[in-house]
Amino acid sequence: MPLLLLLCLLLSTSSALAAANPYGKATIRRDTLGVPHILADNEKAASYALGYAQAEDHCEEIAKRLMAARGEAHQAYGAPIDADFRIQQFRNNELSARMYEKLNPLYKGLIGSYIAGVNAYIGEHRASLPKWIPASGFTGADVIANTRSGGLAGIGTISRAPDLRGVIAPPPAEPQGEGIAAEPFDADGSNAFALHGSRTKSGSPILLGNPHLSWSSLYWEAHVTVPGKINFYGSTLPGIPVLRAGFNEHLGWVNTNNAPDLVDVFYLAEDPKNPATHYLYAGKSRALVQNKVTIAGQTRTFEETHLGPVVARAGGKIYVVQSAGLDAVRYYEGFYRLAKTKNLPEFRKEMERNVIPFSHFTYADAAGNIYYAWNARLPKRLEDGTDYKKPVPAEEKYLWKKFHKFTEFPQMVNPAGGYIANSNDAPWYTNLKGALKQEAYPSYFERGELRLRQQSILELLNNDAKHDIASVMEMKYNTRSVLAERIKGDLVAALRKDGQTEAAEVLAGWDNKTAAESKGAVLFLAWAQPYLARSKKPYATPWDAANPATTPRGLGDPEGAVAMMRQASEAVRKKWGRLDVAYGEANRFRFQGVDLPGDGASGNYGVYKVQQFGVDTKDGRGAAGWVGEGKPLLGFGDAWVLAVEFTKPLKAYSVVSYGQTTNPGSKHCCDQIGVFAKHGVRPVWFTEAEIKANLEREYQP
Repeated sequence: MPLLLLLCLLLSTSSALAAANPYGKATIRRDTLGVPHILADNEKAASYALGYAQAEDHCEEIAKRLMAARGEAHQAYGAPIDADFRIQQFRNNELSARMYEKLNPLYKGLIGSYIAGVNAYIGEHRASLPKWIPASGFTGADVIANTRSGGLAGIGTISRAPDLRGVIAPPPAEPQGEGIAAEPFDADGSNAFALHGSRTKSGSPILLGNPHLSWSSLYWEAHVTVPGKINFYGSTLPGIPVLRAGFNEHLGWVNTNNAPDLVDVFYLAEDPKNPATHYLYAGKSRALVQNKVTIAGQTRTFEETHLGPVVARAGGKIYVVQSAGLDAVRYYEGFYRLAKTKNLPEFRKEMERNVIPFSHFTYADAAGNIYYAWNARLPKRLEDGTDYKKPVPAEEKYLWKKFHKFTEFPQMVNPAGGYIANSNDAPWYTNLKGALKQEAYPSYFERGELRLRQQSILELLNNDAKHDIASVMEMKYNTRSVLAERIKGDLVAALRKDGQTEAAEVLAGWDNKTAAESKGAVLFLAWAQPYLARSKKPYATPWDAANPATTPRGLGDPEGAVAMMRQASEAVRKKWGRLDVAYGEANRFRFQGVDLPGDGASGNYGVYKVQQFGVDTKDGRGAAGWVGEGKPLLGFGDAWVLAVEFTKPLKAYSVVSYGQTTNPGSKHCCDQIGVFAKHGVRPVWFTEAEIKANLEREYQP
């Protein structure tokens, strides 16, 4: 070969490699379940590979979320137009671009390399992707816009909260996809607990976590290793540039949603001289700014004040919103920094940056510690008796100036009893030994009842029993209903008295579980949903803070209960031909070629294994999974389960119910549902030896 031709070939190959891998060397090792284990020589190269691997598995979903964050989802793929107008009203693109440019070099570099990896995949597969995905791909500002869109979604639903209740009508509920559940889906949530070594058979801590989201949220696992920098295995969602929960060789954590008050609605008075165009602030008149937005031929005009966009006008008042979540653009950087920590002091030091806007944190480590923290980007508010759950006057004394420090939040390390547990309830019930007292914190810190789902796990943990991974999994997949245990006896007695003998006998013989084989669960839940929603006094004894883990109990409305059971019995008999239909016959886990009995139910019934089912229109059964080509993923609840025992070496287990990818042509779209349906987990391959022993393929993006 002539020297010049050889030189040109070498130069062209070098250029191609540089273009494909601009940040350095990164190798993706896919294991036999499709999980990518990324090994890179620097953090940007690893982030590029993470973006590429995530796009391989969920490219269209990433694109949908980033287009939605731009406010272009309606025109791109027909999403509801109101969400796009909300994005544009709050100038999400403009502000996100500014915020992206001001990020610190670490996080800005991670985002830039992540989105470059996503774009590389789009460029390579342009012909097979939907035409609405931009050929030019996306930008780092789009990732920030996606981060902020979570806060905007909260503002979009603020009318459902007390802040604006009665001022503006609530927006319609968002569709759940193919079919709708027979009952409303739970709010997004999670279960988590950690056991101290004093409560485990091995003497080492065990960490358990499993989030509850719509299955269409698509939890996705990955493992990122940059020698000397990071070695972290965990999960995230499409469009997010880092792993949000998981473990390294030293420690691990999982999150459960908390409910900090991050949003205040303020009201200003219209200027009586010019009420249509001006408002009063600090005694002076100011002009409202008009912001016209046009989408798909529709034009809407939004008004703005110096405090932000107007969300409502009523009774001479102008309402605006402040949200601590909108400015929390370093949200995911916080998780990345935590993934690099090696011990509890380092972990807490990173938390003190206060860049993560919400979440309970449940933690365990190889040094033997368990740790809990209630976290928020919480504004400091004037405590003068003002109810911040309602609109507040837009006066200087109420406007935010500072945020609480992380050290001011409820926390506990190695508490009495050797356990911590949280199921989205207020922090005061994370351990029943009384480690946290709500009286010691401001009145606007999270309050609330101890709900039945959390009560179900506390009943199993608040003792001296010792556990291993097998017993932890048994607790995690527990399908018993605390609600049934508390009120079924009274209900059966009322039904017998009313002459509803068949329903009474079915419930009397039921095991109080929502297990696949349970007969009576279908009837009970068909009755419980309307009963709890409509009865003014559902319990004989309501929840009592003095007895938080044993109340509520008893049937409070026997007359209403028997009336609703007549309706429930009629509906169940009409659909199934009998009242004692098995729960797993009525509810299924369905994927391509897979049709398995389902189990679990809403946490509102005190079921720890949270699982709700959409409706498969083919036969009317409840279903979680993919029920047909081109149809959305149905279901809500358990999807990703993680358990880590911090022995030396550590042992980790997980399962992703719907697999690693939305690509129906891949075996990894549905190769874990069998494990999940049998209440199992599979080993996590974390060491180099484990990865090599379970390697399916490796490549450099």
